[in-house]
Amino acid sequence: MKTQVKLTKRLLSKYPNVKFFTVTAQNLSNKQKDVSLEKEKKLIEKKICKIKDSSKIPIVRKDNVFFKNFGKTNPIQYQLDSIKGGKEIPTDSVLKDILFITEMKHYCLVSGHDLDTIKDTLIFDITDGDEPFTNIANKKQDLVPNDIILKQNNICITSLLYGQDNATKITDKTKNTVYFFWFFGKVTDSESKSMINTLVKYLKGISQKKSTIETFKVKEIEESLGQEFVVTPWEVKGDIDYNRLIVEFGTKPITNKLLKRIESNVGELHHFLTRKIFFSHRDMDFILNEYEKGNKFALYTGRGPSGTTHIGHLVPWMFTKWIQDKFGSEFYFQIVDDEKFLVKDLTLEQTTAYGYDNALDLIALGFKPKKTKIIINTEYSKTLYKIALKIAKRITYSQAKGVFGFTNQSNIGIIFYTSMQAAPCFLPSVLKKKNIPVLIPAAIDQDAYWRGIAREVAPKLGYYKPAQIHNRFLPGLGTSKEKMSASQKHTAIFTTDTPQEVKKKIMKYAFSGGQDTLKKHRELGGNPDVDYSYQWLSVFEKSDKKLEEVYHSYKNGDLLSGELKQMLIDKLNKFLTNHQKERIKAKKHLEKFMLRD
Repeated sequence: MKTQVKLTKRLLSKYPNVKFFTVTAQNLSNKQKDVSLEKEKKLIEKKICKIKDSSKIPIVRKDNVFFKNFGKTNPIQYQLDSIKGGKEIPTDSVLKDILFITEMKHYCLVSGHDLDTIKDTLIFDITDGDEPFTNIANKKQDLVPNDIILKQNNICITSLLYGQDNATKITDKTKNTVYFFWFFGKVTDSESKSMINTLVKYLKGISQKKSTIETFKVKEIEESLGQEFVVTPWEVKGDIDYNRLIVEFGTKPITNKLLKRIESNVGELHHFLTRKIFFSHRDMDFILNEYEKGNKFALYTGRGPSGTTHIGHLVPWMFTKWIQDKFGSEFYFQIVDDEKFLVKDLTLEQTTAYGYDNALDLIALGFKPKKTKIIINTEYSKTLYKIALKIAKRITYSQAKGVFGFTNQSNIGIIFYTSMQAAPCFLPSVLKKKNIPVLIPAAIDQDAYWRGIAREVAPKLGYYKPAQIHNRFLPGLGTSKEKMSASQKHTAIFTTDTPQEVKKKIMKYAFSGGQDTLKKHRELGGNPDVDYSYQWLSVFEKSDKKLEEVYHSYKNGDLLSGELKQMLIDKLNKFLTNHQKERIKAKKHLEKFMLRD
């Protein structure tokens, strides 16, 4: 648990006095009641009834400042006053009672969660004001800006203003817990230590032989995260923490509020959005503002042609097709054969040939030439180069180095190329001779080009900053959690693979969340959250109902790993059979899509 809880920089900047401590407890006895705890409750209640004015208790007074700023009552003061009015400290299950007793003994805020519901990195952060939250009563709650929250996978599980969520709450079935102490007014080390020790003492009182209890302080994100993974335009490796990328890259999560705006404009949502396959954005709200004013926006994304297209490459293209259909946008697709020549051990003739081949996969998805234009950098240089020159003149080497990490060994071609990739952000405006908003659907690893180059230079050139919407990486089939790579041919599914190749790769290499034996799987069930066949199926199975049935059937052991793999094989081969037919047809129409000088 130590490596899974983080604290963001912007939270510390906004509230410099915040401190969070965590206590995890596993394999505990969670009885209905505990005699010693019931006695402790009575003693604490008597002590509380003697308090004349709870608002003057130092820690309560400090915390009240936060709540008053939002027009709210400090929940600790509310509970204290309720007990003074004759109510008792609640009795629930022992693991939850311990939380209540600690709060009332020390007048501090503690949240408690079922540890088994925590699957992703937890992050303490402040709200933007539209994050999704379902409170402990299972009702949806609109959060407000600058609230302090704890979130998992960009979903709030505890709000300082509105309390805990329903999904991770402690119940009478809970055996493993994680508790968080929330200090947001000034508190001394000795005060916080005393409070934590009280909780630990109560936990030890109900511990068993196999129980474990662990305490630690949540530290600032830079101190805690290290370099477990790398995400750059040229390299992606490691177990990607998407919450961390949002913080580090300065993007925004796609919230329920934003999804509702998209749905209100087009009447439905793509399953890539509802399933958080697209999870992050820059200025999507600006794009919607312009569209609602009657101003069309253009789309732009691309491909670095260094080999055959694989399934992972199709994800942003499929989503781009949906946006184009729903919003009626023109789409510019850039094939960066120059970049792959500069960074790969390939000839320029090879990268250009791969570019034409990859373009067939784009067309096969159903794009139409009337609103879709394909750019091959080395063949559309007359127009593109002039835009790139204007960009390059306004970006210093120091800026580019800071964004991309260039060294003295970096060839000068790749340094200038960054301007070529930014150029299509402004191409629609140049061609239409008016300012056109641009939205870029792309994987998050390409973000550096837009935040560090295109968005930086846009105001200097008199254009809108390009907006972006980012997708997660589709992992390769193997045990690594890294994105699918064409260089790992046995763990990637290519658009030209035969049905036999697809079956062989998935059956042999797809990482499974199933148990070691059939008996264990039937008894314990599988884990769809780590099973790569299920993750891939979530991309290609459009029916939410069907996917949910698969999830629960696999989790309870009714569906076996081999059966889940076969479902994916059938789904992919059906998709690829049609795609390959369309790919052959695309050869006849390729030139209709090409944008020429």
